[in-house]
Amino acid sequence: MAPGELAEIIRNSTHSVFSTMLGTELSPLEALDDPNPFMPSEVIGFIGLAGDFAGYVSIHVTRQQATDFTARLIGVDIAEVTSEDEIRDAVGEITNMLAGSVKTALAMLGRVEVALPTVVMTPKADLRVRGARGVAVPFEDYTGVFHVEVILSDGAEPSPVT
Repeated sequence: MAPGELAEIIRNSTHSVFSTMLGTELSPLEALDDPNPFMPSEVIGFIGLAGDFAGYVSIHVTRQQATDFTARLIGVDIAEVTSEDEIRDAVGEITNMLAGSVKTALAMLGRVEVALPTVVMTPKADLRVRGARGVAVPFEDYTGVFHVEVILSDGAEPSPVT
């Protein structure tokens, strides 16, 4: 899949999730083709993809952004978000929604299965997969810039759906 096509899937999926579930408009920035190494993040949510496409969908945010997104997702003031478990659950749910949207777009080209979300909350976390290429799209809102990335293994050439 061409990087431009993958970037468009990321833009559409992220816009849909953030406008519908978090009530915010995002400004996409220029896509980064095969971002390696990627900017270390304080919070990473990711979900594995399997089937005709192998890889993952991930979101890379700061701790402050994760807290803000959690508050918006559950409909409370940001000061009320005090539990790391709440943040982990909310980032996992956002990741799940992003992966579901990406899966829908990729399913037109082949079979795609998604795993359960994993959230890593550690300063300067990094996520890399050997033998994989992808696209990251930076987005900006009032919290700053964050990235959504889709990585597919180099051998992921889906067969046409008939």
